[in-house]
Amino acid sequence: MQPPLRIAVLETDTPSPAFQSKFGTYGDAVIRLLRAAATVLDPPLDPNDIIFTKWDVENHQDYYPEASDIDAILICGNQDLLPVNATDSTQWIIKLTDFTRKILLEQDRIRVIGANFGHLIVGRALGCVIDRTSWETSISTISLNDMGKKLYGADYLSMVQLHRDSLVTLPTHPFPQLPEATLDIVGETDLCAVQGLYTSRKVISLQGSPELSGDMITMLAYERVRQGHYTQEYAQDAVQRAALRNNGVAIGAAFLRFLLEP
Repeated sequence: MQPPLRIAVLETDTPSPAFQSKFGTYGDAVIRLLRAAATVLDPPLDPNDIIFTKWDVENHQDYYPEASDIDAILICGNQDLLPVNATDSTQWIIKLTDFTRKILLEQDRIRVIGANFGHLIVGRALGCVIDRTSWETSISTISLNDMGKKLYGADYLSMVQLHRDSLVTLPTHPFPQLPEATLDIVGETDLCAVQGLYTSRKVISLQGSPELSGDMITMLAYERVRQGHYTQEYAQDAVQRAALRNNGVAIGAAFLRFLLEP
């Protein structure tokens, strides 16, 4: 895929007004991340060669990009507070899953990136089993397997997590039209065995949120205390780890390399 890259950022979550006043939407954070990541590629990619559009698929579920207008979709957002998980029958989630499935299974040009809730939607679209597991919040270290090391150029990734649902099993044949294609797991943490997925020229995803900074997860953790979802002690632990190393830009660079892969 050659630049300019046309990336549709599909937002699945609306942060609080306080968060937005300081950081913007989650889509804004994704765009900042990828623009920064473009400059660290070898050779660098001009950030102006990435054309972003944002789509609020949670609140405006009838509006999606036309396939002819995009080269990739990136699904972002948290939705860790949903009463159920990404298998929910809420109409906007069904529409998003169907749209993602069509991109993955019915064409070969547009590529898919999933982060956090986007990772779960990718899994649902391909037939993975999703279950409610346990909270995983703030900077965590992902142990990468051989595939993950190849993609991200490291043995471990440190990134923000903000979820309590996880993919637990993968389908045997995720791409019926491509019987030789595999859906590979790229790494794990103690709390989540499927921290990322990859299929060459089709999809790359991570359970974490590489677009979130330490300041962002600190605000989100305290918001969840006020909402009654976190204890004060749990939030304080998350805030302490928010200062740890964050490989967000390196992850963003890996996402761009995936899009540029011929």
